[in-house]
Amino acid sequence: MDLGRFELSLNVANLGASKQFYETLGFRVVAGTENEGWLIIRNKALTIGLFQGHIPANLLNFRGRDVFAIATELEQRGLKLHKPAEIEPDGSAGAWIKDPDGNLVYFNTAPGETDACLPEA
Repeated sequence: MDLGRFELSLNVANLGASKQFYETLGFRVVAGTENEGWLIIRNKALTIGLFQGHIPANLLNFRGRDVFAIATELEQRGLKLHKPAEIEPDGSAGAWIKDPDGNLVYFNTAPGETDACLPEA
């Protein structure tokens, strides 16, 4: 099953402080708006989303694929969705599952999004 492009999404308390920390580690901002409370940062092949007030917890995020098809296949494989596939308030498609330890796995795709949406590092 092709889950899409992987990003680690972090629920941060202070976006500016997190941005500064990760830039010190060599990450650079490739998308997002600091005054809207989110940034996408990248260092080579590793992409991290920094979100202040947008997500409930740190999560694994898969992007750029048909969320409804993924949700259907997950259910056919016997996995229970934590939150079913739906169109979210921002117009993106999203669905959630939890792994056996309670970690959130989020499938999300914005209208028109593909794997090539973000510039290469």
